Amino acid sequence: MVLLVAGMLAVAVVPSAPPPATASCAGPSLEGVERLVLQPGASFTVEGVSFVDGCQDSMGCGVGCGACEHDEPPPTPMADVRLQLVQRDRTWDLGVADAGTAGDELGRVTWTFRVPEGARPGRARLVADGMEPVPIRVR
Repeated sequence: MVLLVAGMLAVAVVPSAPPPATASCAGPSLEGVERLVLQPGASFTVEGVSFVDGCQDSMGCGVGCGACEHDEPPPTPMADVRLQLVQRDRTWDLGVADAGTAGDELGRVTWTFRVPEGARPGRARLVADGMEPVPIRVR
């Protein structure tokens, strides 16, 4: 019984670890390309989100706090965002577009391109400025 009480007291006295930190600003990403299969010569449209410079996630504003000030300048849409197709040792530029403010969605960008005839069946990656490459397939 004494050991049980001592164990419960030890657990109550030991400080718990703080919750993991979370950031509210997502990095750039492409939408709907998880199962994308490109065909050489065909036209495709790819959309991306969160293509912005800057992030205001260093200060939280609770409900009822009134005016909220951030330390960082407001995020701005990225200009000249390049989209590329990378396959083996080849890289093709698919297009360059400016991110904009579609409605309340800051940093949305759209590329429409024709898949290069030189792309071969198999694995490939779509690469855009500021984001991790996305694996896709060429048919």
